[in-house]
Amino acid sequence: MKNRKKGKTASQAMVVQEHVPAQITELLQSDQAERVDENAGQEDHPGMKNIYILLSRTGTVPSKVIRFLKPMPYAHASIAFDENLTEMYSFARKRVHYPFYCGLIDEDIDKGIFGRKKTTRCLVLRLPVTEEEYGKVHQTVEHFKADRRKYGYNYLGVFAARVHISIERKYNYFCTQFVDKVLQMSGINLFGKKSGLVTPEDYRTSDKLEHIYEGLLVNYRNWLSSFSLSPEEKTLRRSEKKEMREQRKLLRIQQKVQQKLHKEQQKELRDQQKSIQKELRDQQLDQQMELIEQQRDEQHSLIREQRRELREKQKEIDRKQMERLQEREQMHPAVEKNDDSAAAL
Repeated sequence: MKNRKKGKTASQAMVVQEHVPAQITELLQSDQAERVDENAGQEDHPGMKNIYILLSRTGTVPSKVIRFLKPMPYAHASIAFDENLTEMYSFARKRVHYPFYCGLIDEDIDKGIFGRKKTTRCLVLRLPVTEEEYGKVHQTVEHFKADRRKYGYNYLGVFAARVHISIERKYNYFCTQFVDKVLQMSGINLFGKKSGLVTPEDYRTSDKLEHIYEGLLVNYRNWLSSFSLSPEEKTLRRSEKKEMREQRKLLRIQQKVQQKLHKEQQKELRDQQKSIQKELRDQQLDQQMELIEQQRDEQHSLIREQRRELREKQKEIDRKQMERLQEREQMHPAVEKNDDSAAAL
């Protein structure tokens, strides 16, 4: 088996295409692949077959935990028997919404967690093998599938591998351990160490594996199909891609214009709100001033009324006092006469 050194052969020349933010539209994601091998759709090894290993990074919580324990570009590994990745297996979650209910599963890049996570990044690796080795690998996977209900996830092994301790259990595996175990049971030893110590980074850096594609997983099959096109179709595809780039450019310009208009509208709306709030405050202040004036006028009117009543009462008191004085004056002469008569006697 001929080894190819990564980054040094023509089959691994990387062409990085223009990156566009995923949130614009699906159109902006349609051409986001990074081509690694221009001969990916061809059979480079006559008389041999290929096993494919998919490394992926979905961005889910378990993926982030694994990459936190040991920083590396990818956190998951799967084994496939065709370049379209239609028959692919790994140890992962059995249900999309239950990340810790895991075991041996059939994976599909259009369904499950891959189908939900459209921004999944991946690296497709190719391992040329003999027909006999290919048959053994397939038979080994079928052996696992026959008792798939017995198999669970090797959670303890994931953490132990980060401190270079291999924990291997008969019915428990994690993804990279499973892929390497299948290969070892088929007579293919890639790394010369226990399966419980194998990480996605080991596959990525192995010179025994050919790098086929690296980019968005959702674009892989479209990218792969481009190799079966005729020259006229390829010319048309390039024309379409050029048009798509122009459309992306136009969309970015439109987005910037919309953002600018949105900011202006927001500013105008804030100014209007401030103006309305100021008018409301002025109206409230005017109403409060009117209310204060009204209350003051009412108080003045009440005071004037009270003073008028006091004056009336005072006049009434004075009148009564005058009447009493007059009555006393009228009674006073009679009293004096009586006093004189008493003095004469």
